[in-house]
Parts: sequence; structure tokens; C-alpha cells
Amino acid sequence: MCEFILFVGASPYEANYGPPLRGPKLTEGMINNGMKIAVVDPRCSKAAARAWKWLPVRPNGVAAVGMGLMRWIIDHQRYDARYLANANKAAAKDDHEPTWTQAAWLVKVKDGKAGTFLRGSEIGLPTEKRPKTEGGDWEFDPFVVMKDGKFLPFDPNSETAAVEGELLVDTEVKGLKVKSVLQVYREAVSAKTVAEWAKLAGVQEADLLEIAQEFTSHGKKAVADIHRGVSQHTSGF
Repeated sequence: MCEFILFVGASPYEANYGPPLRGPKLTEGMINNGMKIAVVDPRCSKAAARAWKWLPVRPNGVAAVGMGLMRWIIDHQRYDARYLANANKAAAKDDHEPTWTQAAWLVKVKDGKAGTFLRGSEIGLPTEKRPKTEGGDWEFDPFVVMKDGKFLPFDPNSETAAVEGELLVDTEVKGLKVKSVLQVYREAVSAKTVAEWAKLAGVQEADLLEIAQEFTSHGKKAVADIHRGVSQHTSGF
């Protein structure tokens, strides 16, 4: 059962398929099971009125809330490193996880900006001929992670060859500057302090810190629920 929910741009007591289905479950969870909810919303919605904590964010400040939360979470290593290290399906399966992420995947960096994912052929690793369903072959050029100082090629969808990668990588190979995805995130959120992100969002730093601590105190029994408003923007999710 979920123990903590962060609602962003979501008002389950008024919309988002909430009132007939989720409202009763949320109420029962909070009253009988000690579940907490936090709400990021410019207005005091019905959900915010019931929340353990409401962040009255500026209408254009939601991204800054996310950046501030990530800054604190990464700085204090409160992320699920074991899960994030899984670079492909087989690794996730070995850890009994339903999904995997690109957190350890390496990307090329040029002029200080992250670009496309690094491919094996770009650092001298072999490609692989694979058959097409309709006949003929196509060339698979693997993605790459770093593990124990070595560059490992991998297929994200492999169910047999499990590959895990280091999460914070900043190095060079064959004249290419490369970083892991999480390293790129780390540098982006480190552009400002948590206090500066909070100010940009129009919320109190203490509230942002308290939510970050609570959100990372429930393991896999915490969730962020993002709906309208935020998700209508190109980079919303």
C-alpha cells in the first residue's frame, strides 16, 4: 500500500478520474492507514485542503520545485541507486524490477551541452547484424555504460545479457567527452541551491526540504502523481 503521494497538477478530489474512484481510497488511506499526501498547486484545491503539506507554487514554478527536490535527493544520495544502475531489461529482471532507466547510459557532450547517446561504434566497439522480420539484416549499434573503469556495450531490450552501469560518470574516450545521464541531471540541478530553486518556485525552502525528506523515506511506497497543467507542457513529465 502506498504511504506517501506527491500530487503535482493533479486534484483527485475534483478531477483526474478521482472523485468516484480514487477519492474514497485516498480518504481511507489517510484516515485508517496513516498515508500522507503533499500537493503542489497554485490554488488550495480540495486535495490541498486535505494534504499533510501544500506547496502554493507559482503557476510557472513547478519545474523549479522538481529541480530543488532533485538537488537535495542527489546531494544526499537518497535515490534508489540499485534500481537506477540497471541499464537494460535483463538487469532489471535480475533485481526483480518491472522497469529500468537510462540513468547510467552515456551521452556525448559538446560545448558543455549533452547531446545524443554514445554508441559502441563511436569508440571502436563492434556492431551486430540482426535479421529483419521481413527479410534481410539491420545493423545494431549498442548503447554504452561504464562499469569498473570499462566501457560496456549493451542492448536495452536484452532479456539474457544483464548490464549495470555507474551512475555518476564524467570522462573522455576516443576524443569524445561523455557523461552519464544522472551526471547530466546532477549538474543541471546543481546550477542553483535548494534555497534558490525554492525562491524561483515561490515556495519556502523549509517546505521543499521537508517534502524531499518525506518523499525519500518510504522506499518504493512513495509516488509522484503528475497530471494536467504540468503534463501539458512539452517538457512537463
